[in-house]
Amino acid sequence: MSKEYDIEMWKDVLNTLPDSYIKWFKEEGEYLRSNITKDATVLEIGCGDGRSLKDILSVTKNLTGIEHDKESIEIVNKEFSKYSQVKIIFAEAKGLPFEDKSFDYVICMTTFANFGDDKFKILDEMKRVMKDNGTIIISVFSENAFEERMKLYKKVNFPIKKIEGTTVHYESKYDVGISEQFTEKQLREIFNKAKLNIIELKKLDISYIVKLNK
Repeated sequence: MSKEYDIEMWKDVLNTLPDSYIKWFKEEGEYLRSNITKDATVLEIGCGDGRSLKDILSVTKNLTGIEHDKESIEIVNKEFSKYSQVKIIFAEAKGLPFEDKSFDYVICMTTFANFGDDKFKILDEMKRVMKDNGTIIISVFSENAFEERMKLYKKVNFPIKKIEGTTVHYESKYDVGISEQFTEKQLREIFNKAKLNIIELKKLDISYIVKLNK
């Protein structure tokens, strides 16, 4: 498999987005801009191509993104090179390289779908690096997303290995990837187990966006 397989695959996805995804990402950006305070410190878990960080540049430039794909990090750092406060670094979400209580906001936009069994360890890490009065914002696929997901996956020849219910397992340079969607009930159970308080749980058709605190 090509070293840049995942990056190229994601580029294909972004270049062929259906209207449902375009609407979702637009509403997601608006939500972030209206909920993140001016000049706040923000960490994004799994920043990918930097889409969500770009969405909030007008609000704050005190931004840190982590990724576990080194080639992606290089590309995104070039795009943010004129902003000295923005840092995109290599790190694993299961073991964040930051001190306790470092950030006002920790966001995870769409990437939560890919955490599988690691989701609770990652939520613990997000809580750890968030300030006591901080906020976590997460977006995920909703129970309405499966048909739209499959349309897009087929369109870009997504390397699906198997499908279990609405959980998609796919070929990745990191072995086998996973992509899940969630019901409101499942989300409430997950965040209750993680000992996080739900401030807001908002449905955006094929997605949910959730605001949480300690």
